[in-house]
Amino acid sequence: MLAGASLVAMSWAVPAAVAQEDTEAQRTLGTVLVTTQKTEESIQDVPIAVSAFDEEALDKLQLSGGPDLVKSIPNVNFTKGNFTSYNFRIRGIGVDAVSTSADAGVGVHQNDVPLTSNSLFEAEFYDVERIEVLRGPQGTLYGRNATGGVFNLITAKPVLEEFQADAKLTYGNYNTVKAKGMVNVPLGDSAALRFAGSMLQRDGYVDNVTTGNDVDDRDLYSIRASFAWEPTDRLRTFLSYEHFEEDDSRIRSGKQYCAKDPNKTSYAGIPITAIDQLITSQGCVEAKLDDPASLGGVNTAGTLAGLYGFLSGTVGGIDPLTGNAINIDANTSGIIPDLRKIESYFDPTYEGQQDLFTWKAEFDLTDSLVMTYLGSYNENEVISQEDYNEYAADVPFNTSASPFVALAASIDPALPAGFTALYPLLFPGGNIADPQLGLFNAPVAADISGGYSEQTTHELRLQSDFDGPFNFNLGAISVDFETNQDPKLQESYYVFFNTSTAFNQLLNAALGAPLFPLEDPANAGNTPIENLDGVSRQYFRSITPYKLKSFAVFGEGYYDMTDDLQLTVGLRYTSDDKEAGRIPTFLSESIVDIPDPLAYAPVPGASNDEGGDGTYNATFEEVTGRIGFDWSPDLNWSDDSLFYAFYSRGYKGGGINPPQPAGSPDSFPQFFDPEFINSYEIGTKNTFANGGLQLNATAFMYDYEGYQITQIINRTSANFNVDAEINGFEIEGIWNPTSTLVLNANLGLLDAQVKDTYGIDVLDRTNGRADLIVLKSAANASNCVVSAQGYATVLGAIQAGALDPGSTLGLCTGDLEGAEALFGLGGVTVSYTDSDGVAQTATAFEPFEGDAKNLDGNNLPGTPDTTLSFGAEYTWESLGDSAWNMRLRGDYYYQADAFSRVWNTGRDELDSWDNINLSILFDNPESGLQFEIFGKNIADDDVITGAYLTDDSSGLFSNVFLNEPALYGVSVSKSW
Repeated sequence: MLAGASLVAMSWAVPAAVAQEDTEAQRTLGTVLVTTQKTEESIQDVPIAVSAFDEEALDKLQLSGGPDLVKSIPNVNFTKGNFTSYNFRIRGIGVDAVSTSADAGVGVHQNDVPLTSNSLFEAEFYDVERIEVLRGPQGTLYGRNATGGVFNLITAKPVLEEFQADAKLTYGNYNTVKAKGMVNVPLGDSAALRFAGSMLQRDGYVDNVTTGNDVDDRDLYSIRASFAWEPTDRLRTFLSYEHFEEDDSRIRSGKQYCAKDPNKTSYAGIPITAIDQLITSQGCVEAKLDDPASLGGVNTAGTLAGLYGFLSGTVGGIDPLTGNAINIDANTSGIIPDLRKIESYFDPTYEGQQDLFTWKAEFDLTDSLVMTYLGSYNENEVISQEDYNEYAADVPFNTSASPFVALAASIDPALPAGFTALYPLLFPGGNIADPQLGLFNAPVAADISGGYSEQTTHELRLQSDFDGPFNFNLGAISVDFETNQDPKLQESYYVFFNTSTAFNQLLNAALGAPLFPLEDPANAGNTPIENLDGVSRQYFRSITPYKLKSFAVFGEGYYDMTDDLQLTVGLRYTSDDKEAGRIPTFLSESIVDIPDPLAYAPVPGASNDEGGDGTYNATFEEVTGRIGFDWSPDLNWSDDSLFYAFYSRGYKGGGINPPQPAGSPDSFPQFFDPEFINSYEIGTKNTFANGGLQLNATAFMYDYEGYQITQIINRTSANFNVDAEINGFEIEGIWNPTSTLVLNANLGLLDAQVKDTYGIDVLDRTNGRADLIVLKSAANASNCVVSAQGYATVLGAIQAGALDPGSTLGLCTGDLEGAEALFGLGGVTVSYTDSDGVAQTATAFEPFEGDAKNLDGNNLPGTPDTTLSFGAEYTWESLGDSAWNMRLRGDYYYQADAFSRVWNTGRDELDSWDNINLSILFDNPESGLQFEIFGKNIADDDVITGAYLTDDSSGLFSNVFLNEPALYGVSVSKSW
C-alpha cells in the first residue's frame, strides 16, 4: 500500500489510507495533518493556502532540497543570488534587497524556529516529518514576520517505546554517492533518542578548461541528534542538535554574458584621440542573453581593472579579453554557449557550516490550556571564492616601457617619469606579483563572499482548546542576531584584481613606501582566502558588522459564530532595532598610512550615527494583523468543503544600506524603508468522490507598498523602495480514479507589476536618446551622462588644438562644468527625468546619472506569469503473486518567461523552461526493502534561473545562475 501523505490539493499528495476492498475499488485520500495554526489538523480544514510534504512525498517527487520545491508548489520560484545568498519567492515576494540588514520576504523555519541565516540552498532534506510552505503574509502565527510566506521544515521526532531504523544508499552519474538514515532508540517508557544523518559526494558537472579540472562538485554532510522526554502526562520536552558542513568547489555563479561595447574612434564624424577613447566604452551594452552578441566578452577598457592596467602601463590600449568562455557550434541552431564550461585561473572553493541547537517544552496548564517555550541557538558560516571573470585573457601583460606609462605620469604628477625603470624589479619576467592572487602575466581577478553569524531566539506561546465558541493562540518572541562581528572572520565581500596591485606597487615604489608583501611569489597551493592578511589593501572590500534585536507579540482569536462559520482575528506588534557598523568600502589604496582595517568611521552629530560611535542605528515598529471568515457548509455535492476570505496586513522592516565609499559617503540614502502589503484573498478546499478527489483554489490581490529592490551604485548595493501590485490565482488537485492510479496537478497564475516608479537603467542611461551620451569616469570607472552637443564640442576643440588630448576624461567629474560660455554653449541645456520622476535640466558640460525610465507596468523580478506541474503514478501490487509491488511515477513542471530586473530589458529576459522527472520503485513492505531507478531533469536542459547585472566598474556583464543537469541513478533502502 502507498503510505504517508503529502501535499495539499493540486500541489501533490499521496493517499495516506487505502480501502482494502477489490483492487479496482476507488482509493480514498487520507488526511494530511499539519500544524500551520499551531495545532494539529487536517490540511483541508486550514483556511490558508499551504502545501505540505512528508518524507515519502519528498522522495517520490525527487525534492532533495530547497531549490526543488518550485516544481511542486504553485507561484513559487527559486534562484541563487550573486553572493552566498539565494532568493526563495512566493507569489513574487522574496528578497531583492542586497544588505546584511535586509529581511527575507519568505521566512525560513526549522521546527518553528526562524532562521535568519540558514542552509536552505546548500543542505539536503533528511529524516523529515513534514515540510509546510504557507503562501501569503504571515505575522500572527509565526514568530518572525514574513510578507511572502513561510517555509517550515519539521524534523522527525523521537518515538517513545519503539525501536526504529532506516537507511538509504544512492549511486548515480557524476559518481554520485548519497546516503541517509536514522536510528530511534527508546529509553524506558518516557524518553527516546533519535540519530539521523545524510551525506552527499559527487564529481563536478562544470568543466574548468583552464585548470583542466571538474568543478561545482559536492561534498557535504549533516547529522542530527534529538532527545524527547515526557516525565508526566502534562509535560513534554524536546532537545535537538544539528550540524551541517560543506567543503567543495560549488560555484556561486555560472556563465557570464556580455555584448562587448567597443572603444569608439569617432563621434559625430569627429575623430577621438587614443587617450580620449579610454572613456568611450561601458564594457558591455544591452543584448538578450540568447543573442550571439552576448558572447563577446567584456571590453576591459570599460572596467576598473582596465583603468588600473592602463595607468600602470601593463595593459596598454589592447583589450586582453578578446574571446569568451567556450562556445559550441550547434549546427543549424547557430552559436550557443556551453553553460557547463568556464575559464578560471583557479578552481572555486565553497565552505559552509551550521550548528543549530533547539529546545522545546510543552506544559498542559489545564486540560484546555497549553504553555509552550521554544528556544534556539544557531551559528552559520559560509565563505566562497571564485574567479571574478570566469574567462581567461588572450593577450599577456605589456610590462616594458610603454607610452601609456609616461601618459600616466603626466596625469599624476606624484609619479616620476622615470619610474618605468622599476618595471624589471616590480614585474619579474613580465609578471605581476599579487599578494592574494599570486604570480600572473595577464589580468586576473577573484572575489570572496561570505560571513559568520550567530542567532539566539526565545519564544513563548499560550494556546487554548476550549469546548466553547472562542479559542486563542498567543505568543511572544525575541530574536538576537549578529553577523560579521569577529575581527578574525573578515568575510563579507572582496574583489582582487592584479592590475590594481601593479598600479599600487608602482605608486608605493615611487613614493619610497614598502611594497606589498609576497612571501611566496607563486602562491603555490594557496588561495586568496589563505593570503588575505587585512594589510594589503590594493583590492576592493566591503564589510558590514550588523546586529538585530527584534521583539514581537502576536496572536489570533477564533470565534465560532455558528456551527460552520468561524471568525478569525489576528494582531501583531513588531519592534526591530538594527545596528550596522560604518566601515567605508575601500578600493586600491597604497600601503601608506593604512588605518585599522576594521575601524568604524564615526559621523559625529549625524542623526543616523547615534553618539558618533560609527554605527548606523534604525528602529522599525509596526502593528499588523489579519481578519477573515471560514465557512464549512454541509453541501450535497461534496464530501467536505471549506470557503474562506481574509484581509491581511503584511510588513517587513526597513534596513540600512551597505557602507559607501569613504570619498563619497552620500552617493545614496543610508536607509531604505519598510515594505507593506495589503492582501485580499479568497479560497476554497473541497473533497469529492467519497474522499477520492481533492480540489482547492485560491485567488489573491496584493497592494504592495515599498517593495525593496537593489541596484549597484559606486560598487555598493543601494537599496530603494518602489510600489507594486500583485494579482494571482492558484488551483491544486489530486485524484485517485482507481486503487492503483494517482494523478495530481497544480497551476499558478501571477501578474506582478511595478507601479508609479521611475528608475535609471545603467545599461541604457540615455534612455535611447540621441542628444545624450554615456561616458566613463577616468577617476573610478563609473558611468555618467552628458549632452551629446557638449561632448562633440569638446572633441572638436581637441581637434582644433584649443584643448589638450584627454580633456574629455574630466567630463564625468564636472571639470568643464561652468565653462560652457567659453565654447559658445552658454544657453544650451538638456532636460531629463531623475530617479524620483522629477523633470530636471543640465548644462552642456554638466554630468548626471541618466534619464530615468517610467517603470509603471513592468514585471517584478522572478515572477513568471504561469507555473504548472503535473504528476502521475501507477502501482502494480503483488507482482506475480509475490510480496513485491512496483510503482512507476512521472512528474512534469513548466515555468513561463520572467525577468531578472524591473527594467525588463532584453538582457533581463529569462526564458521559459520545463523539467521532467521519472522513477520506478520496487517495494517489499514485508521486508522493508525498496529498490528505485530514477532520473531527474531527464531532458538535460540547461536552465538559467536568474541573472545578476554587475556595476559600471565591472563593465556591466551579467552573472547567470543555473539548474542542475540530468541526474540519474539507483537507490536501495531498508527499514526496521
